[in-house]
Amino acid sequence: MTRAALSCLVLLLAACDGGAAKSGEPPAEPAKKVEAPPPAKAEPAAPPAPKYPQGEADEACAKIVVVAWQGAEGAEPTVTRDKAAAQARAEELRTKLSSGTGFAELAGESDEPKTKAKGGAMGTYAKDKWPEKYAPLKDVVFALGIGETSAAVEHPHGFVVAQRCKVEKVHTRHILVRYAGAKNAEAKIKRSKEEAQKLATELHAEASKAGADFEALAKKRSEDSSAERGGDLGSVGRGMFAPAFETAAFALKPGELSAVIETDFGFHVIQRVD
Repeated sequence: MTRAALSCLVLLLAACDGGAAKSGEPPAEPAKKVEAPPPAKAEPAAPPAPKYPQGEADEACAKIVVVAWQGAEGAEPTVTRDKAAAQARAEELRTKLSSGTGFAELAGESDEPKTKAKGGAMGTYAKDKWPEKYAPLKDVVFALGIGETSAAVEHPHGFVVAQRCKVEKVHTRHILVRYAGAKNAEAKIKRSKEEAQKLATELHAEASKAGADFEALAKKRSEDSSAERGGDLGSVGRGMFAPAFETAAFALKPGELSAVIETDFGFHVIQRVD
């Protein structure tokens, strides 16, 4: 074998020896497979907060401002604005309400006498007992959250801006003393306003005595249809009573008597029921 061939053979053996595992050494372990951690579970989204307290989905308290146009149903002869001007005015009032102006303050500019007299209070109604007069407002009011104000809504009486209020109720009994000419007073009522006030004051004193039975006294002396129920008017929401009656009733604690309260119906002595 020539010297050149021998050199090649040595180099070849060296290369082979370097690429193979040495005798007696264990083969290299295969690399372990690293598994990726499972993806984190997404937290369920929190349900949206309700727009109104539990129990108010089917009952609502509402306040309204009405801006009439000339020729609208029930509009006073003094109303001279056209329909476009009425809509613009209603939107202006809505902007003021949304900016924090009190509803009672703006209600003084309403063209609807009944609600205007009550600071804009339309009343508190169950959805299935919504008054026909305000039928176009029902879906509008029930779509609002408490304290939210609607856009100007066209109504036969004018453009209406409505605000939804929290449902608050008071349970009362009363004794009513009427006088001739009072609202809903029967023709047989002949006493004067002064005489009615004096009698109501006497009945208040009687009802205030220790151990007095207000229910029995109301059955005997009250002069409206609630007398047969001992004067019980039930649990009634805001906006349903005459303003003076409502203010007095909500200010009472259960079992307390009001002072003698005057409304268009006569003179009242009110007891709040527990």
